[in-house]
Amino acid sequence: MRRNQLILGVILLLFGGLMFAGEMGVRLPNNEPLTELFWPVVLILGGVWVFAGVFYRGNIETSNAAIELQGASSANLKINHGAGEFKLHSGAMGGEFAHGSFVGGLDFTANRNGDSLDVRMRPAKDFLDIPFLGPRSQLEWDLALNADVPISLKLNLGANKADINLKDMNITALNLDTGASETKLTLPSRGRFRADLDVGAASLEVTVPEGLSARIRASLGAADFNINKDRFPRTGNFYQSPDYETAANAVDMTIDGGAASIRVK
Repeated sequence: MRRNQLILGVILLLFGGLMFAGEMGVRLPNNEPLTELFWPVVLILGGVWVFAGVFYRGNIETSNAAIELQGASSANLKINHGAGEFKLHSGAMGGEFAHGSFVGGLDFTANRNGDSLDVRMRPAKDFLDIPFLGPRSQLEWDLALNADVPISLKLNLGANKADINLKDMNITALNLDTGASETKLTLPSRGRFRADLDVGAASLEVTVPEGLSARIRASLGAADFNINKDRFPRTGNFYQSPDYETAANAVDMTIDGGAASIRVK
């Protein structure tokens, strides 16, 4: 049974049982109905659940997986990841598109569409995306991609800690959407590409490798924004490398953030 279904079932049984006992005439010593106990009991059970998460990890599926390139010359990759830790870097070689280890399990599809490989990756099971609640069943993924393959990359990350190192990769487009997370992102050092970063109540550190020019637009709410203005001086509504228009390697980056801490270096 999925964890959220289990929690809902316990709450419904508890409330229904108290109501049933009340209808049978059972009351508290102070003559109040038993349903007055509902919220105190829920809070007590919730506290037990949180403490269990501190000391008990539970049985979590761990799998190793590899995805073949299938002769494709490019790839579209979409990754959904929830609470836990996520690492992404180069390392797959030859006819392999990706390989990695996946604590929490992996569910993926890989379909050849013309010269492109369409890959979707998600957890094998549903996890409650609140990292401090309940027995720890967080995801821990370590994923290596083939640096020689042009990849359009989309990442939907939950409340996690992520280390995304794309420095050696051939990324044609990057879309990153994070929740309450701590993310370190190293951009590719080659090519001209677009990067769209959507950050929630999070910490984001973006490293722009030496030799990669950038144009950066930021639309921020209550955010702490720190950028290396020596490399990316402000020009109108954006920050831009002096040689951005003519550079062989450049990123056109947009950052949308709420109550976030964002650093670009």
